Amino acid sequence: LRFSSFLCPGRPADRLAVMPQQPVVPYGGSAQLNCSLACAGGTVQWKGLDTSLGSITSFPTHSILHISSAGVAAEGTKICQGTCQGQFYQRAVDLKVYALPDVLQLVPEPSALEPGQPGSLRCSAQGIYPLLGLGLTWYQGDQVLEEADVDATETDEMLFDIESTLSVPGEKVEEGAEFRCEVKLSIGQETFTRVASLAVSTEEPTTISTQDPTTALTTTREPHTETKPHSTEHPAPQDLTTGSPMARLATTATASPGSSTVTAPAEAAGTAVESMSWGTPPAEEGTGTSEGTGTWEGTGTLEGTAPACSLQIWSLPPKGTRGRALRIECHAGCARNVTVHWLQTPVALSQYRQEVAGGSSTLRLDHAEPQHQGSYQCVLLGHRSQVVSLQLMVLDDSFSTVPAIATGTTISLLGLIVTGVVSHRLWKRVRSRYELH
Repeated sequence: LRFSSFLCPGRPADRLAVMPQQPVVPYGGSAQLNCSLACAGGTVQWKGLDTSLGSITSFPTHSILHISSAGVAAEGTKICQGTCQGQFYQRAVDLKVYALPDVLQLVPEPSALEPGQPGSLRCSAQGIYPLLGLGLTWYQGDQVLEEADVDATETDEMLFDIESTLSVPGEKVEEGAEFRCEVKLSIGQETFTRVASLAVSTEEPTTISTQDPTTALTTTREPHTETKPHSTEHPAPQDLTTGSPMARLATTATASPGSSTVTAPAEAAGTAVESMSWGTPPAEEGTGTSEGTGTWEGTGTLEGTAPACSLQIWSLPPKGTRGRALRIECHAGCARNVTVHWLQTPVALSQYRQEVAGGSSTLRLDHAEPQHQGSYQCVLLGHRSQVVSLQLMVLDDSFSTVPAIATGTTISLLGLIVTGVVSHRLWKRVRSRYELH
């Protein structure tokens, strides 16, 4: 009985555990739910499951529910039951499934917005789930125009196609005006963001990533720890304008976490050159270089070359320490004035002290905590939107003291050895003197 109690520490209700506690899985993705019971001779099993929705691997102390190619039908409550020394335990978790396309479609109506003339913009996306927690917001620059109502149509796969239209008065359609459609989907504690922007321009674009002379279109690929960028083939060109020389549109589409390849609906037959690299932040006085930084650079020239513009993200120190100061900085190195915007942070932006200057935005923490570790993403707004991400770790202070403890222990042992050798030699010398006398 004492041995079993040793294997089952804590309150009885704490013995049965399910990880993760708030599982979220992308549509078509996979997940594993681990139910465990710290009890010798106990039993653990998942109950009330449709066998077509997953497979189960069981062991003496835990049971794993495998879900692959998750569809809408896979979400819902999953129940795990366990027994230990005649006691019965039960835990339930709510599995959530979400679907969000990599790219939004942002189309002007008429096909070209002319300065001073009213028009409208249509933002749409296909294959979204669920509608609960979905929000669409229109911006002009950084100014919120409206949080729009969304028209949704259900598909055969139980997903939704959404659409929203923004009416733009003539006085807002001017040279350099940038309009942005932002879609956010909140699932549990996770928030996913997609952005598409369109800028009105009456000049011929100097740097474009397609061969369509009427459209400057850039696709953005998210940095991901397990994804390497690769080139894609582009479909035949589709004109967004119908021969109007008055206004040419620069459109950008921005993806969010975990996407590997992004395609846009109106790309041309040319091939854009994209590169992604990981580097170190710019050197600063009193600080060394940092690890864990992200840089995104995209190039693709057809009618000239515009000044290079790169986006970087880093943290100082490279790894956070619990209870100590930490800062995360997103910096755009551009020849013109630009704006960077945070797309994703582990906790709400209001929990950081944010400093914005020029093309940089810095998040500061006086006391870093475990909830501050995770994925940070920022976007460079403008004609060629870029996104960079950083996976940040926050460690306990004990980790940083391990080397010091090890060093101190080594020195202490060495000191004891040296002291022993010296003492032995002195004893032999004194003994020999007494023997001579």
